[in-house]
Amino acid sequence: MSAFIKKHLLFIITFSVALRVTAQQDPQFSQYFLNPYLYNPAYGGLDKALSLTAHVRAQWVGIDGNPFSQNVSAQSPVDLLHGGMGLQVINEQAGALRMTSTSLSYNFIQKSRIGYFSFGASGGIIQAAVDGSKLRAPDGDYINTIDHNDPILSSGTMSGVAPDASAGFFFSSSKFNIGLSADHLIPVSIQMTGNSADLNLELSPQYYLQASYMAKLNKTVALRPSLQLKSNGSNLQGEGDLIISFKNFFWIGGGYRGYDQYTQDAVIGLAGININENLLVSYSYDFPMSALQSVSQGSHEVMINYRMNLVKPAKPGKAIFNPRS
Repeated sequence: MSAFIKKHLLFIITFSVALRVTAQQDPQFSQYFLNPYLYNPAYGGLDKALSLTAHVRAQWVGIDGNPFSQNVSAQSPVDLLHGGMGLQVINEQAGALRMTSTSLSYNFIQKSRIGYFSFGASGGIIQAAVDGSKLRAPDGDYINTIDHNDPILSSGTMSGVAPDASAGFFFSSSKFNIGLSADHLIPVSIQMTGNSADLNLELSPQYYLQASYMAKLNKTVALRPSLQLKSNGSNLQGEGDLIISFKNFFWIGGGYRGYDQYTQDAVIGLAGININENLLVSYSYDFPMSALQSVSQGSHEVMINYRMNLVKPAKPGKAIFNPRS
């Protein structure tokens, strides 16, 4: 087998074994605790500001066709609706497969003496596309043309669209956050057609549990441990992180993804800075701990968040916890 085919073996297996393929999981982002709305529509509006976020991740750099993910979102409180609303776009390119989702969310927020309880849902569409020109099959002819010699694979682009929905719960206080959410709640089956070939891409529900705690050691230093568990109903992955904040100006930290020899994935380094009270910039690097470390140069991730204050609270930072508090 040639080196070229070996590089594309993952995608050959994925799209050649059967007419029906199943997605493994949603895009991975290490800075989930700085962008809770990414996985949970119930977080919309809990920043008490119009919050604009751009989130980019290059995963497993050095591997041909490595995943490249982007997330753009806007979410804000809407007092007239007693909650928050948001708009989110997520795009990921992984080899020959590209998936793009767009969703609109609403969440109802109930204030209590201990914090804020929020219940939310989102709905939208998700599109999948496979570029057959990037695939190589063992029996294909690629000298003067692209001919996979396979009735399943197209030499061009196959694409399809399907509806999608998510729901979640989130509790937020001055020190403690916890959220539970689920993506792809309705059966998602994307029928992709093109050049007389057909593929059916199915997305199974994905479940997320996130929690974090703020421990202020003194007026200068604060610790913030966080935890994320995610599952598709049959497989479980966990991640723990700890950041140290200095004078609410910058922070550094680290994390680990995995909990046993079968799930260990990466050691994570984190750093960020509050340029001003509205603008946050953060960076993380994942060093792979699995067998991928022999072929990957790690994963890079950058997040930028800008918040435009809509309401000036009487006691800033006391009601809603965020990395700037």
